[in-house]
Amino acid sequence: MKNALTLAVIAANALLAGITTPASAETSAGASAGFSEEITITAIRADRKSRGATGLDMDAFDTPQSLSIIGAETIEAFGLNDVNTLLHMTPGVNVDAAETDRTYYNARGFDITSMHTDGIGLPFGTLIVGDLDTFLYDKVEVIKGSNGLITGLGNPSGTVNYVRKRPTNTLAGSANVSVGNYGQHRAELDVSKPLTDSGSWATRVVGVYSEADSWLDHYRNDRLVGSIIVDGQLTSNLTVTAGYAHQDNKSDGVLWGALPVIYNDGRQADYAIDTSTTMDWTHWNTLREESFLELGWQINDAWRLTATGTHTDYSENSELFYIYANTGLNSETGLGLLSYPGKYDDQRTSRVLDANLQGSFDAWGQEHAINMGATAARSDAKSFSHAALTGFQAMPAFPGWTGDEVARPTFAAPALAAHQDIDLNRVYGSVRLALTHSFNLILGVNAVDYTNEGDSYGVATDSNEDGSSPYVGVTWELLDGVNAYASFSDIYQPQYVLGEDLQSLGSAEGRSYEIGVKKSFATSLLSLAVFRTEQSNLQEFKAYGDGDGVDDTDYSDDFNYAIYRGVDVESEGIEIEYTGALTDTLTLQAGATHLSLKDQQGEDARSFIPRNTAKMLLSWQPTQLDSLTAGASLRWQDDIYFDSGYGRIKQGSYAVLGLYGAYQVIEDLTLALNLDNLTNEKYFNSVKYEQAWYAAPRTVALSARWQL
Repeated sequence: MKNALTLAVIAANALLAGITTPASAETSAGASAGFSEEITITAIRADRKSRGATGLDMDAFDTPQSLSIIGAETIEAFGLNDVNTLLHMTPGVNVDAAETDRTYYNARGFDITSMHTDGIGLPFGTLIVGDLDTFLYDKVEVIKGSNGLITGLGNPSGTVNYVRKRPTNTLAGSANVSVGNYGQHRAELDVSKPLTDSGSWATRVVGVYSEADSWLDHYRNDRLVGSIIVDGQLTSNLTVTAGYAHQDNKSDGVLWGALPVIYNDGRQADYAIDTSTTMDWTHWNTLREESFLELGWQINDAWRLTATGTHTDYSENSELFYIYANTGLNSETGLGLLSYPGKYDDQRTSRVLDANLQGSFDAWGQEHAINMGATAARSDAKSFSHAALTGFQAMPAFPGWTGDEVARPTFAAPALAAHQDIDLNRVYGSVRLALTHSFNLILGVNAVDYTNEGDSYGVATDSNEDGSSPYVGVTWELLDGVNAYASFSDIYQPQYVLGEDLQSLGSAEGRSYEIGVKKSFATSLLSLAVFRTEQSNLQEFKAYGDGDGVDDTDYSDDFNYAIYRGVDVESEGIEIEYTGALTDTLTLQAGATHLSLKDQQGEDARSFIPRNTAKMLLSWQPTQLDSLTAGASLRWQDDIYFDSGYGRIKQGSYAVLGLYGAYQVIEDLTLALNLDNLTNEKYFNSVKYEQAWYAAPRTVALSARWQL
């Protein structure tokens, strides 16, 4: 009986994984020596669930929060090759590309500060520099709402979790090449191979090379990305996984700041879409290297202990060119702009150790789940500044610059401008109690100790805090396939910025609430969520400064550091999302969000964030021609604005339409065509600040994919 049950488990897991493993063959032959080994390796590989909003292994239907998942097939079909493009199409998420190489993300009105890989990671900032490629990942999950149980810090926006491509039990692979307008060239390779006959050890190698010019004058981006992961079984219940990932991003002709889009008479400027303020000597290069080691102990059928260590080295070097205007840009002459060059070298090392125990137990006639663990993390960062000895000057009339108006400056030797050492330790736990077969109670808590020792241009940024974030959630399956839910979490979010008194601003605190309902169909899920967040002392940029209290009017040193103020913000809204099949031939992933953001005076807050958004990814595979696949993407947002010292900068509502088609020429070869911004919509990438630049016009890419 026991052997029959075990055989059934292997067969079910193999069926779910969509593969036939060597384990099944060995088992049917009665190879008992390798039997338990193959059970474990198959089960772990076929059932890799990342920790979601509660930290527990629960699918989207049972999670008491909004959850969006974009898988590798969707990423490939719609050409979502970098994180910005992918998050642009994720319901409820907004992408603020304030510059060519620096991006902010927000959800539910607040900045997303947590970017995880396989459920491991801690928030060390809100700003992403450079392009992050998505080809390394099997899927990307976006958990919206308070994330205290998985990060230890209760930011109410959400968490982005990148799920790595891991080795598979059988030989598999693909190669893809693509070309497009604006000099786009891209090559991808993905190979997974068992290292032993039994499949107990396997490796996966993933690589990308990408190069592209741009619609934007002078701008170019080259990217070299790769990873290797080895996965194996040490004993019948002990597994090990080790991996290394490399993302090398090089950009030339970059924007630091953007276009001056408001004149000093209050009128908004309108430029050609390729207009840039950069000089042709500028660059912004980043290198991210990440290594991880994961040990998994399958204690028994119900309990698993996982220990993960992650080490990340990040560096960036840049030579940049900024423009500003003390008296504003004159609408008649195009004069009034001043130059400010800069050269910086940044280094950051992050280490995260996480030990996590997950399991289930039976009590009161029901099965319950539990998750507990501890995390120790440290981030050491240094920023070196090279003072520009030349290059400060009044600029000629704008636009019409050619990129050689200011020669590459002479830079001084590097000096340590800022450093930041962050230690964050936490313990956490959550439990799902099945009070009845249809009613679940989820309870969670974590305790965090946070220390920051730092200095920014001679001003101390030290802080030492501790706090906790309780979590309460309930799910109630009212009818078969209909789940109502509610959740609450405290907010505790350290902020690594200076206040108006040049002291640490301190933490943002508050509360986050969400109620909703989810309807599960045979191959799809419909969800509706209503949320509310109350947050106090949230950082809001106020000004740059150098500490002398003087508003310089010449080529100033006023840009030494940023000064923030704390504001109180209330956010509430509603989200709806559908994922899955519409018919036998149509698949849809779509969502819409309505948002309200108010400050302590009841006025609109963070007006650069759209209040209404809608996004759609639609795929069609006609039954009459199964070699053809086609699809359409659409994203829409309403008006946004930014109030500058000279007047309001507006971006009206807009919609961006994309199309794709793929045709399987022969069994292993598929040709595909992707078009984005089909209607050539002209719009700003962001109005988060008083400078802005234009998003991509119509783009076209043709690709050929070979299945190995």
